[in-house]
Amino acid sequence: MDKFDVQSISPSEMPESQIQGFIEQLRYDQWAEPKNIANPTAWIFNFTRPMLQILQAGPAAQDVLLRYLDDPKIKDQIIILLGGLGDQKAVMPIIHAMADRNEARDNNYARKVNLAANLALTNITVGDVIWHHGGGITRDPCPDDPKSCWYTWWIQHADTFDISKTVSRNYSNYPSYGIYQNPGLFRSEETVIPPAG
Repeated sequence: MDKFDVQSISPSEMPESQIQGFIEQLRYDQWAEPKNIANPTAWIFNFTRPMLQILQAGPAAQDVLLRYLDDPKIKDQIIILLGGLGDQKAVMPIIHAMADRNEARDNNYARKVNLAANLALTNITVGDVIWHHGGGITRDPCPDDPKSCWYTWWIQHADTFDISKTVSRNYSNYPSYGIYQNPGLFRSEETVIPPAG
């Protein structure tokens, strides 16, 4: 399989029907769990071809993705994609989609959903709920119940949160991709995307 280093994914014009088609393909392309490969933390996201296509759609994909958030077969992928394309509108739906303490304790997929949500919410908010901003150190005060911690954090910050004023995402915990383009800040092995058309 061809690989390349992604530094950013430029949004492109894409009709909703095409975005929906790529979302449907998520059911057939198995997504491997994101892996932390270094200390301080550095992530390989293992995005599949349809995931990369959706990221290329840019902000236009957010509303379409939100409609699929309750789909148990692709919830983990929808959440991680919202982390790259979403704004504050996606925060509470992602939190609601997370597994609670009991479900995550007994279910590997639920833990994967929560990992995707921790990564996604960290990228959207730059909140240091799980990872300390700037240090790459896991601070995770609630390893057993991240859903509750994110809910508490969002309730405290929602009224004043402005994504246009969010500090730089140039930190080692979760690099920029999708709508948060900061060329040169993100390196990960990804599948080559053929040109549209």
